[in-house]
Amino acid sequence: MKNTALFLFVFCSQLSLFANDGAYYASGNHLVPISETAISIRKEVLTIRKVKDKAIEVTVYYEFFNPGKEKELVVGFEAFSPSGDVNGTPKKGLHPYMRDFTVSLNSTALSYDVAYVSDSLYAQSGKIVSRKLGDVLSEIDNTNEVNFYYVYHFKANFKSGLNIVRHTYTYDLSGSVDEHYSFDYILTAANRWANKGIDDFTLIVDMGEFESFHVAKSFFGSADDWDINGIGKAEDAPPRGYDETGDGWLKFTVRNGDLLFRQLNFTPKGELIVYSPNYFSADNFTIEETLPFSVYLQDAIGEPDSELAKKILRNLPFARRGYVFSNEALSDYYMNRTDWYLPDPAYVPDATLLWKEEQEWIKKWD
Repeated sequence: MKNTALFLFVFCSQLSLFANDGAYYASGNHLVPISETAISIRKEVLTIRKVKDKAIEVTVYYEFFNPGKEKELVVGFEAFSPSGDVNGTPKKGLHPYMRDFTVSLNSTALSYDVAYVSDSLYAQSGKIVSRKLGDVLSEIDNTNEVNFYYVYHFKANFKSGLNIVRHTYTYDLSGSVDEHYSFDYILTAANRWANKGIDDFTLIVDMGEFESFHVAKSFFGSADDWDINGIGKAEDAPPRGYDETGDGWLKFTVRNGDLLFRQLNFTPKGELIVYSPNYFSADNFTIEETLPFSVYLQDAIGEPDSELAKKILRNLPFARRGYVFSNEALSDYYMNRTDWYLPDPAYVPDATLLWKEEQEWIKKWD
């Protein structure tokens, strides 16, 4: 198996989190063949959805093409262990921060096994060689750090011609002092199939309402490669810093809707890397400070230092939705002190339609 590059990528990602007082929980990953195969990926629709502010739901639709006779193939899913400020001990033999793993082939649900491996050379003659769970557990010390990763694997009988695979799982969002959340998805694993990529690839990213986040330009060129199905905008962003990919970053501000990336004959050269910067506030909020877009970051905002600052905070939920303020001071603040405000003359404010967290936020500053 030629997956050493994949192993090194995730290993380096984990190191970056150690340097920033963070916790790496898991990465999304592509299904991979455990031995060389003539089977190719005709089509893939990968949907990534953030659930509240805690986890990522992954749903994948594949169309595999088998040019020969029906054959059985062992297929794997590599799940790297958590690291950093986090307990890495397995839960009932499974990855502690991954859940709801399912896979079906041609509408038939498949069972799977879990292997514990220490490097990328875990496959021998098309079979997975696993360490014993008791052995890996005995190596875990009082820091709860682990030195292995998981391979969820199953046997798939691919009939001749087209085969439909559906795959789902959920994993917890990583984060650090500097990042409200972050996650990776290993796209390059798709290159291990016969066609060294995907004939027709679609990626749907749904981070929820009122979100600002950055995506590494590791597998695309510019904002023109994406469609925003909803209300939002995209613009170039400064480097992430400690683990800059060298390709640059694109910042998305999405009021509602999702993002769509589609490419034919897709051979990914890099991984999907997403992060949302954390918000830091002084003890007192001043009108010189920039407010965050995300509802989940508003509790980090300090106490207002003036009546105008208090009025700005009270109107934050309406500004998120693009309310056009007649008050000159409020209009000036949101137009010039934030980079996420998108005016919407058609929006009529109604506090009863706000999120529960936002309704409580308004009451806090009444």
